[in-house]
Amino acid sequence: MIAPAFAFDEQNRAEGLAARAQEIASTPNHPSAGSLPLYQESARAAFETAAAHTAQPDEGWRS
Repeated sequence: MIAPAFAFDEQNRAEGLAARAQEIASTPNHPSAGSLPLYQESARAAFETAAAHTAQPDEGWRS
């Protein structure tokens, strides 16, 4: 099954993009400030993709 590996890769990519966005946002006059919305949107999309490809517990499971 390829989905768990893909989800893991997307999660790592999302975390990297989010960290980069944070770096840009917290640095006055950062050279990439104009691209900040693109980093933020790319991180959001990668987190969503990771979540969509993560195995979820069976609905029948109850504690």
